[in-house]
Amino acid sequence: MNEAADGSTVIDERILICDDDIEFAENVCVFLRHKGYQIDHVPNVPAAREKIESEDYDLFLLDLVMPGTSGKVLCREIAARLDAGIIMISSIDDDAERISLLELGADDYIIKPFNDLELLARIRALMRRRDTGQKSQKRLTRFGPWELVENERHLKHEDGRVITLTSSEARVMRFFVENSDVLCTREDLLAVARTRQHGGAGDRSVDALIKRLRSKIESDPANPEHIRTVWGQGYIFRPG
Repeated sequence: MNEAADGSTVIDERILICDDDIEFAENVCVFLRHKGYQIDHVPNVPAAREKIESEDYDLFLLDLVMPGTSGKVLCREIAARLDAGIIMISSIDDDAERISLLELGADDYIIKPFNDLELLARIRALMRRRDTGQKSQKRLTRFGPWELVENERHLKHEDGRVITLTSSEARVMRFFVENSDVLCTREDLLAVARTRQHGGAGDRSVDALIKRLRSKIESDPANPEHIRTVWGQGYIFRPG
């Protein structure tokens, strides 16, 4: 953190909000600037892409539904290219949509209208976790024919293949590797996979995430060697 000329605190993290609702976005900007954040606003995805090419951002606030290219497309692009947090903003309160966005690489999802303090709390929680991860020592972790580079979202196979992971997939893989041969409940994995609280017993996002991971790391996803199901309890990760 730094101090501005007027004595107020300036937070180093930079945020870009992409939302076509100008009044809403400007209100968010005013609030977050008052809290010390450096924040820019663009009204659409093409303008966001231009900003991303010329500026570095630590966090993106992306509206889901906008004229032209949707926020979902931009979420996918950012998750694949940048090491930055992503919080999706939408008036659509739909579990399937929320899960699909988390699978694309979003870190959180907040429903309009929301309290400014709730948004602030989510931003702070996400930034704290990212800071902790960046301070930890990078190391290579092997299991079977794979090599996981911690704090990066990819796996390397011994044959040279590189597999890209979404942010939630990478978090769960790290959790598995660090807790090999230990029962991991679905609730554990829901908590690891994203910053917001899990959706309860009926939340199926972990099942979808495990299916994707198996398709990426297992030679036979239907008969997994590494991520094994313990029926009615959760999963156990066997490194090899």
